[in-house]
Amino acid sequence: MDSEARLLLITTDLQLRDDVALIAATAGAALDVRSSWRGIDAQDWTVLMCGQDSPPTHHRRTRRTLLLGRTDGDPAQEQQLWRLAAGQSGLQPVPLPAAETWLAQELGEAVLDRSPGRVVAVLGALGGAGASTVSYLAAAELAVRGASVVLLDADPAPGAGIAALGTGPGNGVGNGVDGAAAVGWEELGALDGEISAAQLGAALPVTEGIHLVTGAPGRDVRRRMLEPVACSARRAFDWVIVDAAREPETVQTLRHHLDQLLVVAPCSARGAKAARQVKHLCAELPLGLVANGLSQIGWSPPEVSDAAEVPLAGDIPEQRWLRRESELSGAYELLRSRRGAAIIGALLETLDVASPVSRA
Repeated sequence: MDSEARLLLITTDLQLRDDVALIAATAGAALDVRSSWRGIDAQDWTVLMCGQDSPPTHHRRTRRTLLLGRTDGDPAQEQQLWRLAAGQSGLQPVPLPAAETWLAQELGEAVLDRSPGRVVAVLGALGGAGASTVSYLAAAELAVRGASVVLLDADPAPGAGIAALGTGPGNGVGNGVDGAAAVGWEELGALDGEISAAQLGAALPVTEGIHLVTGAPGRDVRRRMLEPVACSARRAFDWVIVDAAREPETVQTLRHHLDQLLVVAPCSARGAKAARQVKHLCAELPLGLVANGLSQIGWSPPEVSDAAEVPLAGDIPEQRWLRRESELSGAYELLRSRRGAAIIGALLETLDVASPVSRA
C-alpha cells in the first residue's frame, strides 16, 4: 500500500474542483483532478470522487466512489443526485455544501489512515443463506494468501455462526498475540475513549490465522461498538470481514466504511427476490452476489444474478457438510483442495485481491 493518501476527483466543473481542493487542503491532502476516467486504475487511489457531470461508465467496475454534487439545499437537486447514485452500484451521493463537514472528515481520516485496510460485509439475503460460512471462507483464504485479516461477528444470535469457532480446543480464543488476554465484544464495549489499532491487533484471539471479534454481549453493545471497532480494525489489518448475518441494520451502520457488500443467496426464486430487496436497500454500495448451494430448476447462479440485478461475485456449489453451523470451522477443509481454492479464489478476485498463492 502507498504510504501517502491519494485523492482523485473526476470532473469538468471548475467550481466543484476549487471547492473540493479547499476541503482537501484543510484535511492536509493533495488533490489530483482529471477530466475523465480514461486510464484511471481505481486501486491507485485512497479516495475516489467524481462530479455529477462525470460518473463512472456502467461497464467500469470500481470501488466505492463519492458522487459530489452542488445542490445548495434544493430538495429537487438532492433527489436528482440520489437518483444518479442509485443508478450504479458503488456510488455514494455527497450533496454540497450540506455535506462539506462530513467530506472534510472523510478525507481527513484517509490522510490519517495512510494505508487503510479494506472492509467487506457479508449479508445473508435470507436466514440460513450461509453468510457466516462465506465470511469464514473468505477470511481463511485471505489468511492463506498472507494477508492480515480480522473477522467481525455481527450476528446477534448467541453461539451462532462465527461465535462457534471459538468454542473448540486449540482455536486460540482466550489468548491474544504474545499471550495477552484476548478481548471480544463484551470487553470492547467496556472500554472508554478511542480504540487503539495496535492494541486491538495484539489482543484479539486468532484461529487458522484469522483474528476474531466475537462473543455474545447482546445487540445493543454490538450496535454501539461495531463502527468504532471496524474503523480501528481497518488501521490494523489488511482486510476486515464483517459477518452481518441477516442484519441490514449492520450494513447501514457501516455504509460509510464499506468497500464491498457481498449478498449471499440460495439459487431459487425466493433467493433472487430477497437479494433484489437488499439491492434496493443498499443501492449506494458496491454489491456482489454469492450464490450458495444447490440450484433449483430454472435458477442457475447467473439467472439469480440477473433477476436480483446484482453482479455475480461467486458461486459456491452445495457442500452438504457445510449445512451444520456447529461444524463451521470444518469449512476450512474446502480450501485445502484445488477445486475449493478455485471457488473461493474466484470470489476474492472480484474484490481485487492479488493472485492466489501456489498449492502443491
